[in-house]
Amino acid sequence: MIQCFYPDNGFKDKLMKMWLIAMSAFFFVGYGRFSILVFSGSILWNGLFSYVISVTHKKQNNSKEYTRDKYLKAAAIAGNVVFLCFFKYFGSGAMPIAISFYTFSQIMYVAELGHGESFELLDYLSYITFFPKILQGPIADHKSIKEGLEKLSQTRVNVNDLTAGIMLFTLGLFKKVILAEVLGKAVDFGYQGLQGLTGMDAIILAVSYSFQLYFDFSGYCDMAEGVCRMLGMELTRNFDAPYKAGNIAEFWDRWHISLTKFFTKYIYIPLGGSRKGVMRTYVNILIVFFISGLWHGTGVNFIIWGMMHGILMVITRLYGRNVKPGKRNGIKVLLTFIYVTAAWVFFRAPGPSEAFTVLSKIVNPDAYSGLRISIKFAECYMVDEIWYIFKVTPIPNWNKSSYICMWLILLASALLIFVGKTAKTIAGEHYGIIVSEGDRDGLRRWALTLFYGIIFVWCVLSLGGVSTFLYVNF
Repeated sequence: MIQCFYPDNGFKDKLMKMWLIAMSAFFFVGYGRFSILVFSGSILWNGLFSYVISVTHKKQNNSKEYTRDKYLKAAAIAGNVVFLCFFKYFGSGAMPIAISFYTFSQIMYVAELGHGESFELLDYLSYITFFPKILQGPIADHKSIKEGLEKLSQTRVNVNDLTAGIMLFTLGLFKKVILAEVLGKAVDFGYQGLQGLTGMDAIILAVSYSFQLYFDFSGYCDMAEGVCRMLGMELTRNFDAPYKAGNIAEFWDRWHISLTKFFTKYIYIPLGGSRKGVMRTYVNILIVFFISGLWHGTGVNFIIWGMMHGILMVITRLYGRNVKPGKRNGIKVLLTFIYVTAAWVFFRAPGPSEAFTVLSKIVNPDAYSGLRISIKFAECYMVDEIWYIFKVTPIPNWNKSSYICMWLILLASALLIFVGKTAKTIAGEHYGIIVSEGDRDGLRRWALTLFYGIIFVWCVLSLGGVSTFLYVNF
């Protein structure tokens, strides 16, 4: 049976893909019977349509056959859209894990059939179920995953790739388990008591959520890329220091890169893109961000979030993009971050009224009396491991000692985001030191090895209270 779908591939390639499919299925099992059932239904629907489309395409001899091919694709894609919308808007709170990401991958796969792509069972299953990308993307196209897997089947596991991948995975794990989780506890506390927030509390709350979402999503992308690097393949880049962007257009070139490309290819361009005049271009941009808001959530606040980005994107296009690659204007970066952070308030708040409560406290001068920060809010940033170190110093006896962890976390986060290099760059540089020959870098090599070992153990010991990734729910 498998041979009819794979007439040309060698046994080694088939075996590797079957192993990856089995491991990906094992990875997905932990998310519950309901999510497994929905995912299986999606695979059955798209697998059957893909097979029929592939057979029809091979038999095309006239326009009638070509039209049938288009109708089959339209039916398959429409089924995916209905499938996704049903669970997002009519599922009574029952949201299958990662449904958006594998549904978008299904749409991409079906749409590309016949354009240099053909249906082969193991290729299809290994692409859709590939565990590093299934939870939060990237929404990689079938061709890139197929080429990467074919490369794996032809090479052995490389110790160099394994070492670099472990380092990148560890940095991503640290972002999620330590930084994002600490920031998330403070954010949850703040949104549970909005009326009692001071103006400074509101600013720190908004910034903390921007940082939390950044480290949560960036951490996942680093871990996914790290796993693929361990295997010896490159995963599609999905995150590239977006808070260093000097305008909103550049921000979307760096944040969730694969989603931006998906909306551009399958919504913006079919609507006409920028080919039908200036006004139509701006309308198309607003439509894309309106749909993006609907995709992220069902509340009005998500629509507001999407339109805030869409309106600024139109203004940016109207006045032109003046940020050149490699050059940064600190003022523009700061203003872009402030605007994105204000939009994230609607993204995180339970509803528009709560979002306006936070923003009103930020702009209300009376809320800054004494520049006070609530002690209970500050204590949410406490990291036990850091506090244990403080206990052997005079710090716990200081009046403001409870605020030290908060400022350390926020300052470290800001430095990593705005000044530091990406985790991929850091891991690459550190890897170069660790694998260098000779005694010159011996001490640095051992120090870095110890550093990554401590970070990894710290993260593993902290896994018990870690929440799921934020984007998994979208």
